[in-house]
Amino acid sequence: RTLARVLARVVAPGARGGTGPPRASPRWVAPAARRFPPSPAVVVVARGFAAPSSRDARSERLDADINEAPDARALMRVVLNEWDSLRPKHLADALRRLSRVAPRDRDAKSSGDFGDADFAPIVRRVETIASARLDEAPGGTPSRAGHRERSDIFAEEAFAVVAANALVNLGKRRAAFDPTRVGSPGWRAWRAVLALPAAPGRAPYKPQNVMRLWYAMATAHDAAGNDAGREAAVPDATWTSLDAMAKKNAKAGRHFNAQGVGIGAWSHAKTGRPIAPSTLRAFEVAVARGAFDHVATVGQNVSNSLWGLAKLGHVVSRVGVEDGFPSPRSKFEDAVRRLAPGMRPQEIANTMYAYALMGTPPSATTWRALEAEARARAGGRARLDAHVPFESKGSFVRRRMERGLFGPQEMTNVWWAHATLGMRPSQSALYAYDETTAQTAFHMSAQDVSNTAYSMAMLNVFLKPGAFDALEGAIARNGRHIAGQNLSLTLWAFADLAVRPGADAASALADAVENRLHTLNPQNVNMCVWAFAILGMTPPPGAWRAMTTGMEEVVETLKPHEVMNAVWAMAAAHVTGEKLPLTPAYAMAWRRLCSIPLDGFARSESRAMTRSPGGFARSDRAKIGIIHHARLIHERLFPPESAASVDIGAIMPPEMALATAQDFRADVMDTTRSKMQDKIAETLSDIGIEFETEKRSADGNFSMDFYLPRYDVALEYDGPSHYYRAWRDEDRAFPRTPPGFPRDEEVSVMRVPLWTVGKEKTIKTILRDALLEHGQVSKTVTVHAHEAFWFENKRGRRRTFIENLLRRELGRPMTPGTPEWWFDETGASAEGDGGEEEEVSDSVSDATSDATS
Repeated sequence: RTLARVLARVVAPGARGGTGPPRASPRWVAPAARRFPPSPAVVVVARGFAAPSSRDARSERLDADINEAPDARALMRVVLNEWDSLRPKHLADALRRLSRVAPRDRDAKSSGDFGDADFAPIVRRVETIASARLDEAPGGTPSRAGHRERSDIFAEEAFAVVAANALVNLGKRRAAFDPTRVGSPGWRAWRAVLALPAAPGRAPYKPQNVMRLWYAMATAHDAAGNDAGREAAVPDATWTSLDAMAKKNAKAGRHFNAQGVGIGAWSHAKTGRPIAPSTLRAFEVAVARGAFDHVATVGQNVSNSLWGLAKLGHVVSRVGVEDGFPSPRSKFEDAVRRLAPGMRPQEIANTMYAYALMGTPPSATTWRALEAEARARAGGRARLDAHVPFESKGSFVRRRMERGLFGPQEMTNVWWAHATLGMRPSQSALYAYDETTAQTAFHMSAQDVSNTAYSMAMLNVFLKPGAFDALEGAIARNGRHIAGQNLSLTLWAFADLAVRPGADAASALADAVENRLHTLNPQNVNMCVWAFAILGMTPPPGAWRAMTTGMEEVVETLKPHEVMNAVWAMAAAHVTGEKLPLTPAYAMAWRRLCSIPLDGFARSESRAMTRSPGGFARSDRAKIGIIHHARLIHERLFPPESAASVDIGAIMPPEMALATAQDFRADVMDTTRSKMQDKIAETLSDIGIEFETEKRSADGNFSMDFYLPRYDVALEYDGPSHYYRAWRDEDRAFPRTPPGFPRDEEVSVMRVPLWTVGKEKTIKTILRDALLEHGQVSKTVTVHAHEAFWFENKRGRRRTFIENLLRRELGRPMTPGTPEWWFDETGASAEGDGGEEEEVSDSVSDATSDATS
């Protein structure tokens, strides 16, 4: 059979490069099949056009046979047996259907049905027809059928649209016909077909056909495997011609429908082609005139439109673009509110992402509708929707989508949209997002993890233990893929949240820094150094060496505030934790820092954010006080050999020294007192200990909550912000407190949930104590927030606690009759409850509020 088939192809007409019909395989040829030979009644023109014939019934029958063939074999029999009678329309329709059922390359051997040799003549004839059409003189008759009605002449527009999309579908299944593989038969046919709308003198195609050609090129571009293929997928001449057609159609009153706007914007974004001003206006006019008002409009049309415009940097116009019609923005928002309940998860996420990318939030009503739908698609029962160990990412995402739930990327995009727009989720949304993050984190990519962590930091949202555990697990699994901005933003997010990553996640991040520091730009290198310092993490020697070596290479290109943060980070890391060694980068950074004029810091953007419930705004005051803090660390805490690495007094201009000291001391002038400080003062008075409140240190750099002159001691009440946040039971100050989120009405004052308070002091707090004890006071004694919680409203217990604290720390004898009292997690006293209970006010406890450092 194989030999017979080969011989049949060799002796077949057109086997030597002609366009003759392919021969049918004996396996599927019909017993009564026959080939119609050329005759006076059926004259096949070389250009591929149907010649004069009175048998229009045959053409209609062929249409029916092609479109109603029960399966691929029956369709191929029609093509083979009617080869000489096929008009271009028939050929394009046949290729369209066959391209959807063609066996993939990997299945060809097992299927035994169709191979490249079966499709080659069809694709070659498509190329011949398109090329012949291009060779005709403009305005000439396409064939000898000039006397026939225009409707019977070759329909170029429909042929180009159907053939282009069919070639893309066939190329996805059969690599030999991939239109993006330069030199392949599919590429030659693709080039000839797309040259049709670009030929001079062509009338504008209908708006829906312009949209379909855009879609074909965008799909081919998306499937291309390299730059050459992507360039072949989108010929410049064709794209420009379609833009011109869109402009002509708009002027003539032929507007895009909802699908045309959606796919048009999506196609431009997918291919990275900028939207021509005339095309953008055509889209906006179509929207303003009610393209989305049609009953056939679906959520995907609106989502694709917004996503495509946002990806290309366009913002939907707030003003009218057509007299007598509303603005495009208002029409978009009407459509979003109306269609959001029917949108798929990806469409909801993309719509929120698009508004965030534009940087302009929709109206409050529209955003509430989107958040409500996002909350619904982030729900689900953990047992049914969580990851199972043997499940691949593809099957997990499909299962989630079938249930109408967010997958990993959708959840990430929703987080990012909230953070970028500064729209904090409601409490109910937070619970849903938290649960979905826990379920999807296993399959998050390195970028998804980075964006999720960054968004949580920007929103100051702390996930519950299950979600945070899943997120850290994703970091550990993606460690070898985390590079570039993803790496620096992940570290920055942990530092901004004041959360120390677990051992596995920290190890993965440190390895990524050591092995892929070369992928980081100067800003990212600086962020990594700062994050390790602020978290008090000790990177492996290789990672620290890589970061400081990288700092040496980029220090001259850093922005002023980045140099400032780098200097502070290297100084802090040298005196805390395992005391990382100094490198030449430290002295280089100080010299660069002291060479920057003061007004340079005001012009330098900083990541320091002032968070508010409605959004985020950059602080107006340049935080140059960090420079003075770094100088204090250098001059007071460095060992002599390290302090000799650079003489700051010699290189720092006097005006910089004065300005940075004033900025650092500005916060010291704030004498605002908390309720807990007032209660501690009351207790000290009851005991009879002399004290001064908000006492400034001798050097003027620090303000002490309480100064006890008899003992030369600073007594500090440290709120939750002085400790790292923790989600592991062993790190939490209150491990038995059930995790939860603050009520919506409490968000305006950014309460810190009690269960997030950790036991370990932050590096900034450690440095404060060390600097106070270096020449300012003999000792610093701390009243911990998690200890204060237990005696806040118990006056007797509070006195017992303070007396026991001072006895342990200072050796001060206690008042006779005062019982021993040691703090434990329950706050229990060895001698009982310890006194009367005060009336508890309605205000929120100081121990659970976010006292700023």
